[in-house]
Amino acid sequence: MSIAKKYLLLTAFVSAIIIFALGGLLIVSYQQNRALATNIIELEAKLAQQEQARANAIRMAGPGAASSPVDRQIKDLSTKFVGDSRNLAEKLRDFTAEHTSAQDLAIACKVVADLAENPEALGDAQLVWLYDTQTDANLKRVIAQALSQRGNNQLLDTFVAQWKPSLSDSNPAERRKALGELAKTRYAASADLIVPLLADTDTSVLLDALLALRVTGNERHLPPLEKLLQSSDESVRWLASDARNNLELLSKKARMSVNSADIAAELPTIALQ
Repeated sequence: MSIAKKYLLLTAFVSAIIIFALGGLLIVSYQQNRALATNIIELEAKLAQQEQARANAIRMAGPGAASSPVDRQIKDLSTKFVGDSRNLAEKLRDFTAEHTSAQDLAIACKVVADLAENPEALGDAQLVWLYDTQTDANLKRVIAQALSQRGNNQLLDTFVAQWKPSLSDSNPAERRKALGELAKTRYAASADLIVPLLADTDTSVLLDALLALRVTGNERHLPPLEKLLQSSDESVRWLASDARNNLELLSKKARMSVNSADIAAELPTIALQ
């Protein structure tokens, strides 16, 4: 047999082996894909069943029923039940006295924010009383903002004033902390205290002051920004320009009280459950 014929036979034999192997791989791959597809279909069916069961449970519970532990807790704290003589402020006081985690305090903040437009459920006097029972800065701020939303800045002015000493603390970290708390108020009286820190020699404090002024000030606070627009620090120039662009849109009467959007923007996060 010639070398050419031997080569052709060898080539044909190798090709047959390759084709056979590929065929086997395709069969295995097909079987695996079918198994995977079957698993996916089964999982989708289970998820659909679970979702349907959840929907049925919510429907059976009735309209307005809470759908998670957090929802149920918020609903409980927002509702006065027959047989419980406490008002909602007292319920919140008792809840925060027993539950002091960040999650629990965030829930209390959400309840107060939701009731800000419902003075019949949580009255002004009850907000003032509740404010004095609390120590958490976020909750005190939200209580104060809720009263401000109703046109009374009494508590918000008190909250802002408590941070004034920290703004002149020798420790930059304390000054920055105070700026952060004032920024969350979204209130022009906070901007009045923030403006002097635009001259702070610590750049990190200065940058925080610009950020805080941006969300608390109005056009009345524009003049102190002019000098910073010429700063040698690019970050300072950029933030000063950004603050100016925002404050130019707000009249001198802007941010003299807060609204529901201001409160919602700074609510502490509630973890999903």
